[in-house]
Amino acid sequence: MHVARIVLIALLAVSTSGVSAQVFWSVTDDEGRQNWLLGTVHSEDPRLLDFPGELIEALQQSDRLALELVPDATMLERLQQAMHFEDSGLDEVLEAELYDQVVRILDESYGMGEPAVRRLRPWAAAMTLSVPPPQTGLFMDLALSFRAGGMGLDVIALETLDEQLEFLKGMSHEAQLELIRTAVEEHENMPETFERLVSAYLAGDLDELEALSQHQLEGVDEEVVRHFNEIGLNQRNHVMLGRALPHLEQGGLVIAVGALHLVGDEGLIRLLEEEGFELEGIY
Repeated sequence: MHVARIVLIALLAVSTSGVSAQVFWSVTDDEGRQNWLLGTVHSEDPRLLDFPGELIEALQQSDRLALELVPDATMLERLQQAMHFEDSGLDEVLEAELYDQVVRILDESYGMGEPAVRRLRPWAAAMTLSVPPPQTGLFMDLALSFRAGGMGLDVIALETLDEQLEFLKGMSHEAQLELIRTAVEEHENMPETFERLVSAYLAGDLDELEALSQHQLEGVDEEVVRHFNEIGLNQRNHVMLGRALPHLEQGGLVIAVGALHLVGDEGLIRLLEEEGFELEGIY
């Protein structure tokens, strides 16, 4: 699960400078060792789960799949615990009108009763509101994990849950409330937004992704944008690269992380090239 992704902001805040459209890349070193890099979307849209033949072939040639986190039962249980207050409640930190809006949306669209909503921490409420109500729970990263495990690959994590949670907890209280307000305001537009996002991802249409990004970032507090870019992307990119390098030096690794981690001056494409790897777009 891509825990650190508040989707309406995080999936769309794309910097496209100097990067071609591909989301799946061949990564080789000067000795010909073969690895791959895949950008993903945290969605259960069936179009994203119909993995192209090139990706299946790469998995067949690999030994390991590296995700941001391994979505196993232990991690998911710890995440659920972290998302909830122990002693206080969401109604104590939100103004009454906003709290009522959150309760209404999460009840009507997500089937969460008021007692469950009340226990959510602000960042957890924002994260829940910012993704479509789950239907199957089989998100792209989870489906990849299942597919790789079934093929006998080792599935490894490039981050820890605590690191991803620290990114969320590190936002100021007001920034977390701003995310909730934004998610509430944009909730009715979510189906259209996600349709455009998935379609642009499948088409590799970075111009459309950038247009979506600019629209979603309008009016978002500068602190939130800065925290996301500096901590949520750049800092995490360097951490993930450092942990991937020993595996890349062996070959046979597929890295599959959120598509935003690929792009930009401190994205994984650029960082891998600076480490001497040759990258070639596949699709």
